[in-house]
Amino acid sequence: MSTNRHPGFVSANTTCHHPYHKAVKHTFFYILLFCLATNSYAQWSDTMIIDVAAIRYHKAIGKYSLFNSQPKHQIPDADIYKLPFQQNPGNYLPHDLPGKLIEQDCFLQFFLTNSHDTAITVCFTPAYFCSEFILFKARPDDIPGSFSRLPDSLTADDRSDGVKQIVVQPHETATYFCRFNFVRTNINSLTPRIIRYDYLPQWSMSQRDRDHMLDVFTYTVSGVLLFMIFYSLAVYIQSRNKEFIFYAGYTFLTCSLLFLKSYLNYSATPFNYFYEEYLDFMIMTGSVVMYQIFMRKFINSKENYPLLDKCLHFFSLLLIGASIVFSIVYFLTDRYILLNIMENFIIKQVFFLTGVFFIVYSIKKKNTLLNYLAAGNFSLVVFSVISYIIIITGWKLVKDDITSVFNRALFYYEIGLVLELGFFLSGLAYKNRRDIIERVKERERLKLENERKEFDKQMAVMAAKQEERNRISADMHDELGSGVTAIRLMSEIMKSRLKGDVVPELEKISNSANELLGKMNTIIWTMKSSNDTLESLIAYIRAHAIEYFDSTPIECKVQLPPLIPQAEVSGEKRRNIFLSIKEALNNAMKHSQATQIQIVISTSDKWLMIKVADNGVGIDADKLRRFGNGLSNMRRRMESIDGTFKIESDKNCILTFEAPI
Repeated sequence: MSTNRHPGFVSANTTCHHPYHKAVKHTFFYILLFCLATNSYAQWSDTMIIDVAAIRYHKAIGKYSLFNSQPKHQIPDADIYKLPFQQNPGNYLPHDLPGKLIEQDCFLQFFLTNSHDTAITVCFTPAYFCSEFILFKARPDDIPGSFSRLPDSLTADDRSDGVKQIVVQPHETATYFCRFNFVRTNINSLTPRIIRYDYLPQWSMSQRDRDHMLDVFTYTVSGVLLFMIFYSLAVYIQSRNKEFIFYAGYTFLTCSLLFLKSYLNYSATPFNYFYEEYLDFMIMTGSVVMYQIFMRKFINSKENYPLLDKCLHFFSLLLIGASIVFSIVYFLTDRYILLNIMENFIIKQVFFLTGVFFIVYSIKKKNTLLNYLAAGNFSLVVFSVISYIIIITGWKLVKDDITSVFNRALFYYEIGLVLELGFFLSGLAYKNRRDIIERVKERERLKLENERKEFDKQMAVMAAKQEERNRISADMHDELGSGVTAIRLMSEIMKSRLKGDVVPELEKISNSANELLGKMNTIIWTMKSSNDTLESLIAYIRAHAIEYFDSTPIECKVQLPPLIPQAEVSGEKRRNIFLSIKEALNNAMKHSQATQIQIVISTSDKWLMIKVADNGVGIDADKLRRFGNGLSNMRRRMESIDGTFKIESDKNCILTFEAPI
């Protein structure tokens, strides 16, 4: 902060506490007072006295007033008129007011007269923003004798806390003294003003409306942030992602900061003073801490980026500690310069360093999500720097219009927030898309894993079944086969011993043993897993057909496909196909009266087709009814394995069997 004093600004360092010097100083004050009472009033009469009757709406009186400042609580009210008032250096606009003045008691002196025949009530305000605002009145020709404080009950105005009422009697001329203190913020301005009593509401409204465009933009940004609060809470309710609780806190604090900044603008209320001095900065710090916590959880920095996580955690603790120190200084002292240094030159520098570190780290990592967030932080940092420069230097981008929205620091900060929000939403969309892809991949992986496990389980079951089938077929072959063979041999031995005597029962035993042995061999062939091939099925059908018609008058021909594909055929399917063919051959033997029978076997990639044709009498309706049970069995067996069975009968009979392979 510059230490150059403006004209009329008296530093506390000029006060001498030596008794001799104090006596000299008091003597000087009284001489000055005498001069003011005699010569000075005449000197200022033409240029400094303000005629309230000539004020139509309001009048800035900076160049018509005298100014002085002293250390706080050093000057009693009774000695205010003794101060060496000097020409007011003019209006101090926001961000131009020296910090030393904010820590001191400030005093103004001005002269009012009323040229009308009726009393006129006006309102007076010394500055934006001031507190402990007290008015004193005296006659110019006898200031020591007439100096008195105007009671608050007479000067208070319910319409505004920032003004005092002054009643100027007809043809009265008086000098007024004002004692006030600035609010501890850098947006103060020393702009003393006289306002007509009936114009005060319009004047107050005009002060608020001069930032109309900024207010519109601020409320719009606040609305967007309010929407983001609801969105974050909705995401948390649906997905229970805790990071969105912190993002909702960040957007709520930022929305509150902007809304209150615009809503309380230029309002002279104790809450606005507290907000400008302390609360707005605490809200901003809290929002930054919330954003840093959200960022750590959003990108899972603890696992993915340990260095970034530690730095963000350190910065958060640093900001919390600095906020505690700031609060102690604010509540326990009257210091402003220290608060200003902590806010603008320490804590906000931490904001800046945090943003720069995150941007540089994200660029080095070359991660898409980090790049989106870094772009948002870059936008916020750049426009926050512009806002900071305007606050510190009072820089005006549009010099022809000091009220332009482009001269407002808040406007650029809000632009940075909007851009940061846009990049964050882009990053969120990217993260959601990436999460969806990862979830789909994980779902597919789990699906494949489950299918693999189910397949392994089925394979294990099939292997167990095959093993059990092989065991049963081996047991049947070893145990039942040998028993049935023994029965057959004994029946043949008995027949040979009878020497030509025919015993029907013995013949039946021999035939039944032969038939049972054939069926058992078929069952064993069906159950053995080594026979679960298409080639085995075709070979077995061919061997059975040739053997079946070997000792009969029917000539049997079997036509095989030129190439048999390597295909697996389950035991159940082989059994149904073979038994169907066996039934067809048996019917041909019993009922066809044929001399020739032909079996044509053909294959494709997906189907096995077997045609059984004879040159017999064919099948008429009566015969169909007579052995219809066998045909229905063949049809049932083929349909059970998703196959088909067809009968073509004209002079000859053709049975067609088709089964999937």
